[in-house]
Amino acid sequence: MIRMFEYDSKQAQSLSRVPVHQPSIIRVIQGEKSLLWQDDTLAVNAEQLLLLPAGSHISFVNRPMSGRYRAVQLVLPYELPSGVTLAATDRMMPKPTQTISRSVDFAWNALLHSLTLALPTSVQMHYLAALLLSLPQQSSVNWLYGHKQSSVTQAVLAILSQHPSAPWQQEEIADKLHMSSASLRRKLAQEDTSFRQLLAEVRLCQGLALLQNSSDSVLQVALSCGYLSAEKFSARFKQTFGLTPAAYRRTL
Repeated sequence: MIRMFEYDSKQAQSLSRVPVHQPSIIRVIQGEKSLLWQDDTLAVNAEQLLLLPAGSHISFVNRPMSGRYRAVQLVLPYELPSGVTLAATDRMMPKPTQTISRSVDFAWNALLHSLTLALPTSVQMHYLAALLLSLPQQSSVNWLYGHKQSSVTQAVLAILSQHPSAPWQQEEIADKLHMSSASLRRKLAQEDTSFRQLLAEVRLCQGLALLQNSSDSVLQVALSCGYLSAEKFSARFKQTFGLTPAAYRRTL
């Protein structure tokens, strides 16, 4: 399933280490995304697509132009669509961006139209394949899909994302994955993460989306993400992203 998120702000937004749990493509519509990339700053504008593999953590500033910053993010399935394969080339790219050619623009708009019309998933995946195949550099698909989330991490994220506000316990997740709690802890540690870290990331990403796309109060957002108070949610949000929920809301 492909999910689409729209972002809109009137002031600059500075966010740190935002987790990317699934392969994603971002297109800036208006303004500029200033991305921290390999100890340098990469400016992403309306002439480029930003490709983000699963497992990334990105730090950036969204900068408005003519009073607004607007962007669209497509969150893609873990698996490649039919007809698209990884090439026998290096998975690294000098920059995680691709120029938007006429064919890329056409394929992007067709995919967005299929999402807006809620066409069957099989049809949406067909348009996704067209977009991936239209990217000018062969290494782009490798970059986007060559860094797959480890299987256990992916499985845990899939469960947690269904209900971020649920009072999840590690033992419950382990049971759903048919393994002991100790085995789950060990496997996640081998993948350089933990149950608590993944739960916090899922909840905070949910909170970020709700702050952007709803008029709910910070308390309502906190409760929707599984936090018992606005204070605890705000503290964890600031610790992770570098600003409070209230400060983020003021940029919209």
